[in-house]
Amino acid sequence: MDPLISVVIPTYNHAHFLRFALKSVIEQTYQNWEIIIIDNHSSDNTDEVLKQFDFYNLRIFKINNNGIIGASRNVGIKAAKGDWIAFLDSDDIWYKEKLKKSVDAILDNPNINVICTDELMVNKVTGEKQILHHGPYCADFYRTLLISGNRLSTSATVVKKSFLEKTGILFRENSEFVTAEDYDFWLQLAYANSGFLFISSIQGEYIIHSTNQSGQFIKHFTSVEAVLKNHVFSIQSFTDNKQKLWSFVYSRFLINSGIHFLRQSNYLIGFKIICSSFIKQPMGTVSYIGSQIQKTQPFNK
Repeated sequence: MDPLISVVIPTYNHAHFLRFALKSVIEQTYQNWEIIIIDNHSSDNTDEVLKQFDFYNLRIFKINNNGIIGASRNVGIKAAKGDWIAFLDSDDIWYKEKLKKSVDAILDNPNINVICTDELMVNKVTGEKQILHHGPYCADFYRTLLISGNRLSTSATVVKKSFLEKTGILFRENSEFVTAEDYDFWLQLAYANSGFLFISSIQGEYIIHSTNQSGQFIKHFTSVEAVLKNHVFSIQSFTDNKQKLWSFVYSRFLINSGIHFLRQSNYLIGFKIICSSFIKQPMGTVSYIGSQIQKTQPFNK
């Protein structure tokens, strides 16, 4: 029997975007789904938009999440009736085959708990478009995610609900993790030895616009740093030398963040961040650069 997919969509004052997100679900070629909207008491015309879709299999929850989107996603996870949970941010969209390709992979891979497709990143401010190739999966995936960085995206991913229930994994609602709570979620899943499958097919658009949180890179910068520090010092167990691991991980993070700003033509900020890596973590920076030259990864078991 084909699985029921629960589509979890948190939203706040995104009425215009939400209309397109919902339309992209309704137009899926795979139709065994329910939609769960978690609205953070929007003050725009979100209710009006939702009324236009009220004859579909849609449930609406109103909460005050205090700016923590993970809290909204957790409401959706707990309310989900589906076998699998598909996350869709209200300012993103799916292509018509997104769920079908995910379900085909589910039926062909019974031991997999997380499935992620590729996306097209669309910057509405600059007009830039970029293909986001997520993954790949590899052995010791938790270690790889922590050392090399995030390899998944929320709106591209579906997760098996029974695995979340068995492990007790939810989005952590730490305020310092906001905008990086999804990265922490994937790390939790990998730490619990979840099976991951990546589908090399572009099945949606990850939208960047002037008001979305993912566009607030400085905030995201500090949130990712908090997630990394928490996992290095409090969760990971593949090395006892936590300070050495932190030096490497933080250097990688700083250098890649600096490169991000350089690519956005924010040269002053970019160079400052890269220089800070050499100042704050000189040994880790040299180690990271060396690993990139040799294409190796430290801290192997």
